[in-house]
Amino acid sequence: MRRVLAVVFLLVVVLAIVVVSRAALLRPTAEKPVPAADAIAVDESGAVQRLAAAIRIPTVSNASLIIDADAMAKLRDLMQSSFPRVHAVMTREVLDSGAMVFTWKGRDPSADPVVLMGHMDVVPAEAATLNRWQHAPFSGDIADGSIWGRGTLDDKQSVFSLMEAAETLLAQGFTPARTVIFAFGDDEENGGPQGAGRIVKLLQSRGVHAAFVVDEGGAVVTGMVPGFTAPLAVVGTAEKGYLSLALSTTGAGGHSSEPPAHTAIGRLATGLARLEAHPFPGSLPAPMRAELVSLAPYMPFSKRLILGNLWLTRPLIVGAGLQDEHQAGGFHTTTAEDIISGGVKENVLPTEAHAVVNFRILPGETVNSVTEGVRARIADSGITIANANPGSARDPSPVSPTNTDGFQELATTIRQRYPGTVVTPYLVQAATDSSYYYGVSPNVYRFAPIEANPATLTMVHGFNEHITTINYIHAVQFEAQLIRNIR
Repeated sequence: MRRVLAVVFLLVVVLAIVVVSRAALLRPTAEKPVPAADAIAVDESGAVQRLAAAIRIPTVSNASLIIDADAMAKLRDLMQSSFPRVHAVMTREVLDSGAMVFTWKGRDPSADPVVLMGHMDVVPAEAATLNRWQHAPFSGDIADGSIWGRGTLDDKQSVFSLMEAAETLLAQGFTPARTVIFAFGDDEENGGPQGAGRIVKLLQSRGVHAAFVVDEGGAVVTGMVPGFTAPLAVVGTAEKGYLSLALSTTGAGGHSSEPPAHTAIGRLATGLARLEAHPFPGSLPAPMRAELVSLAPYMPFSKRLILGNLWLTRPLIVGAGLQDEHQAGGFHTTTAEDIISGGVKENVLPTEAHAVVNFRILPGETVNSVTEGVRARIADSGITIANANPGSARDPSPVSPTNTDGFQELATTIRQRYPGTVVTPYLVQAATDSSYYYGVSPNVYRFAPIEANPATLTMVHGFNEHITTINYIHAVQFEAQLIRNIR
């Protein structure tokens, strides 16, 4: 027994030495010095006014999946009058749905082009929240050092910062090294099948293979990671899948004075309760692992012990992540019961009950596996399960590599424009329309030059959406520098 205890003790000591040594030896990766780059001069007042004018056009994507053609036409007209050099030099194409493609021919026409994305549509503002907006959601007010309204963060700022950057560079006589394509969708908030989907088909028909693609999804964030004090640029190398399931059941109806044990509503509610009580299991997908590995050298020693030894601590990290509602989405497929309806009158038994449940699918799962998982969890053949929006359902995206020229050019630009920032890959938990672009490139990255903190994220699809004017000017300068850095 003593020998066994001695062996166990020795193994514990060796394990402790290995764990501590791995944490102690962690050092930030030595980055290549970035070339100096002065901030590009921008028409600041004009840029702010132009974005504000765009915000005043309510290009709303609503649940009916119908695009407001008149609003989109007004936005296109605004862009044409606001950016005359872009429209004189670049080739503009308007697709049937209203999505737009601008092609800026580069000095080397044989080189693969770069695609820079944005979307022109926005989500509606809920009537119940209007009294909580400091400025009306489509006011485009410029006040308190900010531009206010839907699209200032998601995602007209991307569209207009790219156009401002191009207009500024064209005024200087600049021509990019390789062709640059601006791809602006008009239905991203409904999944992007008419916008991004059709743009990709157009590019494929022309045999386009993009060197890399950049869309929204990441940002320069502060205060988001406990123990991490430096600015952090998170660049999405993958995103979760998307699925909405419609659940429904029926009942016999009748008078509420003679109810059955479970009405249609009660039966559906029981199924929904089972679904919430049995969430999808946790794991650590590759993009999340890459992010944690990147962050580890910059963390306090106590956290380095954990992050530097994922071979041992992975279950602890996943378990802790699942307990944090703001972080849990990075560790499992999430379940959000968003819509429920049923019944017509308080003394009439409901003959039908309906619900819509939204899932953001973790890499490793698929639309089919989640659907079957829901069926097994509800365990009631009387509840019908169907895809609520087949056009938007998609599996998790592939993981884009970080050892590419495109990722390095993006990272270099981030370090130039945001000195002292740590750049790391990560998993985008929301859905974007960039997933379509794997049809033209394996190198799809998600980063918008927005300087964000935890409060900023609450405004995306929330109320009081706004961007500071200096943040927006920085975004324009970033886009211009990125275009200049493309080789």
